[in-house]
Amino acid sequence: MYPFVIISTTFENKKDGEKIARSLLSEKLIACAQLSSPITSYYRWDGDIASSTEFILTLKTTEALCEQVKARLKEIHPYQLPEIVVQAVIGSSVEYTDWVESEVKK
Repeated sequence: MYPFVIISTTFENKKDGEKIARSLLSEKLIACAQLSSPITSYYRWDGDIASSTEFILTLKTTEALCEQVKARLKEIHPYQLPEIVVQAVIGSSVEYTDWVESEVKK
């Protein structure tokens, strides 16, 4: 068992997701980012049911850098209240986990 974390967040447009992925990669806070095709999100906002087209950005990093990534996302995310969901990953291959660790700052 070799834990790392996957952090996901959403964006209104692809460009914002790309910009943040590149920023976090250049800062060596993440090893990998994946930006999904558009999805439709449904949610309550200001007492109403709303929907919007969004893109999901999935980030892979170490458990040790999780709080730094979350803090950085809050600083640079264009949403007033960004969704930041963290999932611990246990059970990935040693080789993949080693790669994740080698790609981020220590």
